[in-house]
Amino acid sequence: MVNLTREEWGRIKDIKELDLQQCFYCLKLNILNLGWKAFGKYYCEKEQKEHVLCPELCYRVCLSILGCKLKRERVKQAAKEQTVAVNREYYWASCYLCSKELRGAGKHGVVKNRNNPWFWGIKSVWKILCLGCIGKKFYRRMSGSKRKSFNKYVRRGYE
Repeated sequence: MVNLTREEWGRIKDIKELDLQQCFYCLKLNILNLGWKAFGKYYCEKEQKEHVLCPELCYRVCLSILGCKLKRERVKQAAKEQTVAVNREYYWASCYLCSKELRGAGKHGVVKNRNNPWFWGIKSVWKILCLGCIGKKFYRRMSGSKRKSFNKYVRRGYE
């Protein structure tokens, strides 16, 4: 069971799909659409499978009690940009951090590249972000050419 504030409920009530994470050990739920910090993904060499663990207690418990040999699995970056489906009806999407309404790319049910962190060369669990949140959180991580493109988008007044 997850307790939500009224403000958080207002942000997710219209969202069609929620991105949820569940801790392998304590079964705690995490809603990524609200901008909550993501749980870590670890690969257990002993059991030969991937676990999602909340960082406070469960990571340490799995290391000591269960005797897992956990390692962070490295994800290879795809050659092409990953397409992300919109998280609301039709061609609308919501920013995961500030819940700002964003338009999708036409009527295809896909998020515009500028709202996809992968487009900016950012590895993030949040799949849909407005340009304001990308600028606040990830501007320093971008390469020089991506910063230049980002500034062009901002000057043009895109969301």
